[in-house]
Amino acid sequence: MPELPEVELIKEYIHEHAAGKTVAYVESLLPRMWRNCPADVAETLITGQTIEAVKRRGKYLIITWQNSDLQLIIHLKLTGRLIYRPSAEVERFDRILFHFTDGTMLAYGDVRTLGALYVFESEKEIDLKAYLNMGVEPLSRAFTSGKLYELTRRSSMPIKPFLLGQQFVAGIGNIYADEALFLAHVMPTRPADSLSEAETKALHRALRKVLRDSLANGGTSFRDYKNGAGGKGQNQEHLLVYGRGGKPCVRCKRTLQDMTLRGRHTVFCGHCQH
Repeated sequence: MPELPEVELIKEYIHEHAAGKTVAYVESLLPRMWRNCPADVAETLITGQTIEAVKRRGKYLIITWQNSDLQLIIHLKLTGRLIYRPSAEVERFDRILFHFTDGTMLAYGDVRTLGALYVFESEKEIDLKAYLNMGVEPLSRAFTSGKLYELTRRSSMPIKPFLLGQQFVAGIGNIYADEALFLAHVMPTRPADSLSEAETKALHRALRKVLRDSLANGGTSFRDYKNGAGGKGQNQEHLLVYGRGGKPCVRCKRTLQDMTLRGRHTVFCGHCQH
């Protein structure tokens, strides 16, 4: 699933290339991708609109429109992608196509069709509970080590599910939770409220580092993630633990362990993390 860095990179590229473009028509190749209204209603609302900005909140993309309160919200889920194309070329797994008046196109594609597109007539109309209840953005000024320490006092759930839950910290997924916990020397099974202030500071630094490093490396691509141009990132070449279960730890050379923690595959070092 694309996480904060991947969605941020898509946002930046799409905003740069599509802001100011007007939608000539919308083509719903798979109408059920529109989750909160019929496809024909969504198409009618968006046709003729001009993109003002592309934004991100957590793992969601938000497209706003000039002279309109309309909000298009996109969640990529596991295999979704949003790609700007200089020509109206349709590719396999394309599901929703936004054709611009200049002949260019914005294509939402999704192999497993688990993603979602929502259109709301105004920001006040948004009723997505998961979207509305998201926590602090981890690369924002509001996300301080003190803020993270305060949040961890509220929960005794294991620290990894705490990070993945989105209601405390937005945008963190499996990849960056594993990587940050390893850098911070914290076991993923530790109750969140058991972390000391010093450990929370280390985790805060680690979270910001792994997210910024991924942004610098173009995001993490395994099978499905593609950026806004349809290309792949390079951050997978720099991961320390994620996807490396059974291989030597880069610190102590002992074997990295795998486990399933609340349904999520987790990799850690039983020697370096406590």
